Amino acid sequence: MVEHNAQPAAEDKKRCLSNASQSSPISMPRNLKNVLLLYTDKYYLAKQIYPFGLDLIANHLRQHGFNVIIDYPFLPLPDLETNLNEIIKRWKPDVIGLGIRNIDTAMSCEKFGNHEGPGCKTFYFLPDIKKIVEIIRKFSPDIPIIAGGGAFTVSSEAILEFLGIEYGIVGEGENPLLQFLNAFPDKKKIEKISNMVFKTRNGFQVNQRQSYSFKKGRVLNERDGKFNYAYETSGLPVQVKRGCNQNCSYCVEPLIEGNKFIFRHHGDIIAELKTIAKNYESIKSIFFTDTEFNIPDLKNCSVLVKKILEAGLHEYFRFSSQFLPKPFDEKFAKLLAKTGFSVILTCDSFANNVLSKNRTSYHQKDISQTLGLCEKFNIDCTVNLVFGLPGESYETIDHTLKEMMKYPPNSLRRYEYTIGGRIYQGTPLSRFVERLNDDTHLYGKKTKGYLEPYYYCSPDSPLNIKNYLERFLPFSIDYQNNYDNNLFKTLACAYLADQGRWNEAAAGFLASSILSQTSIYDYLFRKFADSGNLELARSISEHLIDAIHQSQKISEYEDQISVIRYYLSII
Repeated sequence: MVEHNAQPAAEDKKRCLSNASQSSPISMPRNLKNVLLLYTDKYYLAKQIYPFGLDLIANHLRQHGFNVIIDYPFLPLPDLETNLNEIIKRWKPDVIGLGIRNIDTAMSCEKFGNHEGPGCKTFYFLPDIKKIVEIIRKFSPDIPIIAGGGAFTVSSEAILEFLGIEYGIVGEGENPLLQFLNAFPDKKKIEKISNMVFKTRNGFQVNQRQSYSFKKGRVLNERDGKFNYAYETSGLPVQVKRGCNQNCSYCVEPLIEGNKFIFRHHGDIIAELKTIAKNYESIKSIFFTDTEFNIPDLKNCSVLVKKILEAGLHEYFRFSSQFLPKPFDEKFAKLLAKTGFSVILTCDSFANNVLSKNRTSYHQKDISQTLGLCEKFNIDCTVNLVFGLPGESYETIDHTLKEMMKYPPNSLRRYEYTIGGRIYQGTPLSRFVERLNDDTHLYGKKTKGYLEPYYYCSPDSPLNIKNYLERFLPFSIDYQNNYDNNLFKTLACAYLADQGRWNEAAAGFLASSILSQTSIYDYLFRKFADSGNLELARSISEHLIDAIHQSQKISEYEDQISVIRYYLSII
């Protein structure tokens, strides 16, 4: 049982219960039927990716009789404590799971970042997650807490120590969490569960991970409704395989998913896509969550794309995924183009010595060939680069810039870059850094488990390289995360509407700026109208027209007014 801060009135009783749970070998299983899974990723406020992993776990637990709720504690109000207290009071959980997807954004030059060091600035999320733990213990000191998720898997022991909690799960969490819920508080049983991380007298122990396989016939037919806005705006994740056989210096994916591939049955993927097309008319974008869609070779992914075409699913959805520049040939490019695929291309650099130093399986010629094929077949392509990795110099930076000019941005091609390699525990980059004799190219702070943002960046600081790129690039490609108040208001309205909290959503809309209102109006109107709340739909429509007229910016919002009047004519 997790140690908690007991309230004074029941201090002695709770201390006895705590001691019994820690020492008794015959602890009776506790009824943990109401499970609350908290999506703790504050990055959602900048980029709306729904908690796919938590949804898989929730569905698995429900099949075994548990009541499971997924919730997001950073919405709808700016005050975390108020949100979390309301969530706990509403759902009355017996156990709380923390889904930790990101430690930070991995970006070293965040203009709006909350964590700054010499030569770098980023968003760091763990302090907010620690606040979540503190608030849970304040309001519900007896509720056991267990952590998991991709970021947790990378530095599980250090994160448990930082958060001050006793239990966690590394890797896939469906079966281990089920076993934990059935065993708690029997520590002897818990300590035998695969994938478990738990506190011991001398620190923490990480149990061996169980082998994972996709159960044939497993189709995720329903997605959590609280994140419907994310499905529509960012696309719906669908899983094709797990694993990554690459050895890129900075990447944590092989640590999270393993270095061996586990393929999902194509029939199940197609069945899931057909269900989405039938039940979610508003979803138009599907993102395949593979670490890289086109590895280990083109065989498996080509067969899947052909089956998508045969099923006519390309008429319902736009598809996208992450790709490596190799393998990638003309036949495959034609297939992607026919299906309407968008390619997110992991390139890192155009300089071969940088690529070799960072253990990539591709070279400059592969990047150029793939970009050429994307251009030839009009494939939408986003090119991801990382400046400042080991082996980088101003000469290699200039070389990459020169090569980029051969494939400049256009309507179907764009670039995004980050600067410096974020050093995570267990990666080749972390081992490279540990062998260095000096810290010349290290920025941030080295901490246990590499929890705090810490970067390798050569030949200069991240901020200096950013300034250099901005001086010599003829176009702007820097990706910025902006925690904007207008976006927050937009997300708050969507979050409330997605839960059917109609009056609160309407009140939040009316209290927002015109910018927020115009951003969320279309979505909110459809949600109100589809649910039969026509008066609320009419109210927000008339209010927005009045607000636009009062702002004296009618010409700026002329198209918006036309849309509003059209919607009003419908109801």
